[in-house]
Amino acid sequence: MKQSEKYHYARVARLGCILCRHLGYGESECEIHHIRRFGGKRDNAPVIGLCREHHRGNTGVHGLGAKGFEKHYQIGQEDLLEMTEKLLASA
Repeated sequence: MKQSEKYHYARVARLGCILCRHLGYGESECEIHHIRRFGGKRDNAPVIGLCREHHRGNTGVHGLGAKGFEKHYQIGQEDLLEMTEKLLASA
């Protein structure tokens, strides 16, 4: 992993779970989630921070699948990515 990627991932992680933030739960520790577009590789994928449950739990993106996640929370990964990028730009 490149130094620039480590730095970016650390900045995303400091924001906490972007979905918890969106839902009004406040700050929570997060894991880095890669948003794979069109079957792309993980290495080049944009990332967001999701807490363990929202990442790989039963009600998370890996538990529900991308479409199920979006239906359940009424917000998609791309929307969460946009929110993340705005927060990083203002930090």
